[in-house]
Amino acid sequence: MNSNTNMRLLVFTDMDGTLLDHDTYDWQAALPSINTLKKMDVPIICNTSKTLAEVCQLHEQINLGDPFIVENGSAIYQPAENGKTQLMHLIGAKRADILDLLTKQKSWDYQFEGFNDWTVEQVIQHTGLSASEASLSKKRDFSEPIIWQGSEQEKQQFITNLQKQNLMALQGGRFLSIQGQCNKGIALAWLKSHYSQKWGCPVLTVALGDSENDCAMLEEADVSVWIKRHKPAPKLARKKQVYHSNAYGPAGWNESMEHILQSFSAGQLELL
Repeated sequence: MNSNTNMRLLVFTDMDGTLLDHDTYDWQAALPSINTLKKMDVPIICNTSKTLAEVCQLHEQINLGDPFIVENGSAIYQPAENGKTQLMHLIGAKRADILDLLTKQKSWDYQFEGFNDWTVEQVIQHTGLSASEASLSKKRDFSEPIIWQGSEQEKQQFITNLQKQNLMALQGGRFLSIQGQCNKGIALAWLKSHYSQKWGCPVLTVALGDSENDCAMLEEADVSVWIKRHKPAPKLARKKQVYHSNAYGPAGWNESMEHILQSFSAGQLELL
């Protein structure tokens, strides 16, 4: 890795539509780069809107063992050797408090519904998940994904009301996530600091995402990748070291990581 020999890599990745195919949730196309990163001892950190239960299942399927971030930056977990995860850092709000506030918002005639309103069967209809996966996705601790059914003007009023209560709304690929004042970028920065102290060397962060709720993560990372999607990617404030994949989902993830690893080995990437 010539000129980057004193620097370590840290990879943060969104899941749905990025490491996982948007429709099938398959990740096999990303396996070549996943295996390369493992051989290089580069942590692959899931930074997702998914729940603790969902990420634990995916960790087992993909054979990942690094810390991970759940529910849009709400909490950071460390996998434990005994199979039980440990909370490393809490950033967001508790779901019970979020649901209490949403109940009040509904009493003001705002039109929306979310995971707390749905049966497992309805979650399957809205997500395309299997029954077991849908059950895991309902086990939320720090957020409530909703589908907005009112007007755009009402939506903005609703979001303003949330902000007054120290909550926020983040748009993802399928849902509007109601959560505490947190995001994937704040969580990325915390873990970067953690690894920098642990390793005692500079840490270069790579982030891959495909939705609006990935913007904070991509802004915070040193190297950012927009995975191709069916509508234009949002604009980031910075333009340096921002890449766009040619393929969708895990194929785009693999293609992008191959390019980034080549650039890293050639000493062509730098810390922001």
